[in-house]
Amino acid sequence: MRPLFLKTMYLLVLLPVSTLFAQDNQMSERHNLKLAFELSVNGAGCKLSEHERIRKDNIPYNEFLLGKRYSLSTSYFGIKPEFFVMNNRMGIASGLRFTTATSELFSGAKRFLWKVEEEGLYTSYVQINELSQKTYLLSVPFEIRYFLNNRELPFQTYVKAGVSLDYRIHYENQVNFENNTMERHRDLVQSQLSDNDNYLSSFVYGAIGFKIGNFREGSRAPWVNVEFKLPYILLTNNSFAFVRSGVNSFLGFGVQLSFQIPIGENVPIGSK
Repeated sequence: MRPLFLKTMYLLVLLPVSTLFAQDNQMSERHNLKLAFELSVNGAGCKLSEHERIRKDNIPYNEFLLGKRYSLSTSYFGIKPEFFVMNNRMGIASGLRFTTATSELFSGAKRFLWKVEEEGLYTSYVQINELSQKTYLLSVPFEIRYFLNNRELPFQTYVKAGVSLDYRIHYENQVNFENNTMERHRDLVQSQLSDNDNYLSSFVYGAIGFKIGNFREGSRAPWVNVEFKLPYILLTNNSFAFVRSGVNSFLGFGVQLSFQIPIGENVPIGSK
C-alpha cells in the first residue's frame, strides 16, 4: 500500500508541477507563484455502512438514516504552493495536509445493541449510545481555481474544484455506553470495531471563494482567501468505520481560510 501511495503522490504533485515549470520556461508570460498556509473544517456527504454487530431488529438502520444519526467530519491544516497560468487568472495547486476525520454513529433517544459474544444459541449484547472513530491522515490535494475578474482588484471572487488523496496513519475508537456497568466491555467493543482494510481515502469538492488583497507589480503583500465548499463528498469505501461513498440528502459543506505569500516576482492578475 505504501508504494502505491508514493506513486500517487508523485502523479498528483511532482509530475504536474514539474510539467508546468517546464512549460513556463518556454513561454514569455510572467507567472505568479504563491505559498499558502490553510485551515479548514468540513462535513462530508456520505452514506451509512451497516455493521454486522449492531442488532437491527432493535433499532433498524432506516432509523439511523431518517434521524441523520451518523456523520463524517474532517478538519485539516496544510501548506500548499500555487502556480498561476492564463495571465494569472487560473491557479493550480498541490501540497500536504494533516487531516483529522471523525466518523460517528449515535442512537439519539434510543440506545442500540452491540453483539459482544456469540456461542451456540447464546448471544450477549451491550447497550451503546454512541460509537466514534477518529482517524489521522496525511493528505495530498490537487486543486484548480479560476478568478472571475480579468484584472487585479482588492476583492475578487473565484471558483475552485479539488480532490484529495488521504493516507491513514493512525486511528482511535471511542464507545459511549448506556450505563457504567458495561464499562468492563470497553476494550472488547473497541477491538471489534472494524480495522478498515482501505488505508486510502479520497474526497472531491467544489468551492466558491473570495480573495482579499490588492497586488500591484513588485508588491510583497499577502493574500487572504476565504472559501465555502459545496459539495464535499467522500469517494471511497472501507476507509472509515460507519460511512461509505455516496450521498443521501447531505452533499457536504466546508469552510477554508488560507494565507498566501508571493514567492519570487509578483505579477498582477491579467498581466502578461
